Amino acid sequence: SDDEPGYFTKEYTVREIVLFCLLSLFSSFGFADEEYRHQWTTSGGTKVIFIQTSVLPIVDVSIDFAAGAAFDPAGKEGLARFTLRLLDKGTEASDEQQLAERLAGTGSQLGGTFDLDRSGLTLRSLAFEDELNDSLSVVEEMLHAPTFPTEILDREIKSGIASLNESVKRPGTVASRTFYEQLYPDHPYRSTGVGTEESLRSLTSGDLSSFYKRFYRRTNGVITIVGDLTLTRATEISEQLSDALPIGDEAPEKLIAPDIGVIDRETVIYNPASQAHIRIGALGVKRGDPDYLPLILANQILGGGGMTSILYDELREKRGLTYGVYSYFSPLRAEGPFVISFQTRKDQARDALDLAMELARQFVREGPTLEQLQNAKRYFIGAFALNVDSNAELLDYYSTIGFYGLPLDYIDSFSQRVESVTLEEVNDALKRRLTLEKTIRIIVGPEAEFLRTDG
Repeated sequence: SDDEPGYFTKEYTVREIVLFCLLSLFSSFGFADEEYRHQWTTSGGTKVIFIQTSVLPIVDVSIDFAAGAAFDPAGKEGLARFTLRLLDKGTEASDEQQLAERLAGTGSQLGGTFDLDRSGLTLRSLAFEDELNDSLSVVEEMLHAPTFPTEILDREIKSGIASLNESVKRPGTVASRTFYEQLYPDHPYRSTGVGTEESLRSLTSGDLSSFYKRFYRRTNGVITIVGDLTLTRATEISEQLSDALPIGDEAPEKLIAPDIGVIDRETVIYNPASQAHIRIGALGVKRGDPDYLPLILANQILGGGGMTSILYDELREKRGLTYGVYSYFSPLRAEGPFVISFQTRKDQARDALDLAMELARQFVREGPTLEQLQNAKRYFIGAFALNVDSNAELLDYYSTIGFYGLPLDYIDSFSQRVESVTLEEVNDALKRRLTLEKTIRIIVGPEAEFLRTDG
């Protein structure tokens, strides 16, 4: 996707193909029953989490920084995304193709993570010393001496502008961007990090270098390692990667809290698409919020449970107003959004929007039944167990735990914490945190005057 840096090579040797196949095969195996968790800080000040596994001879590593889209300077929207995108496009010692060929030779897989809060690299390598050392040396070089070549930046900007111009024609993209702009009018979360044509054209290699030096520093990063390693070896790897980073300030980057006083606004944007795309939402919760579990259980009942949810049953099954509808909380470092999203025929947009609002507000007032809550608990406990059975999934969970400062036993205690949530706690959290008296409502599709038939 456009959010991840790309890695390529022109051809593969037989040895490289075998290594790729081994990694793919190992990825399909289950995670070991026995695991060992370790947490420390490197001598350079980088936080580390290491999960020791022994079933598969693979190692997964992520290096995340508080350097997501929310940290774009005004007028330079897209800078965070392009800084990550060009990390693998040249260093002081190697050009773009040389880096790609060295990675391909190890059979490693390199990827990227990018969202509002964070930017980061991920590495999957065989645990054999030669392959692991070679792949880590490439990542170390990317983190230590990226050059952000001007000619490649120009190429990537042209590609980014082409994607941007195409995306603004898609009603779903327009709805989402407008939603974030209105929910966070004075907060960095208003930007998705894609940027505008004007902001992308303004980016220079110097901008990327300055952003890298400020945000890709030791005390602003979190390293997560999952795999078949000794604690000693994992410690060596963490020091190697931490030492590759700029020193910079000691304190990690922080975000301001968004204004809780959300305005009530409905915006209609014409689009020639056959369907109206609708987003409804308000401020939700941040990572580590004590109301998070009661609220996500409630959301599972309202709109997060697919065909078993209230919104789906009422809008789709009983009235045929949409093929699908869902709701979700998106917790971030600051308060993330609560969103209801669906599509409907243009001539049904008003009825569908009003019904969704009525159902959501009624649910907040009355709350779920005990039976609904028990069903939601069973779903979450069962689904969570299925989603932590591989190294890659563990890397995803523990990198989130490390980045957001959650308890190290978050996974082990999840089922118990879900089971302990009471109906009273769910109803209390709904009434305090999701009144829906003021919401942002975006409708992309109909003519404004056509939609507002009620005046």
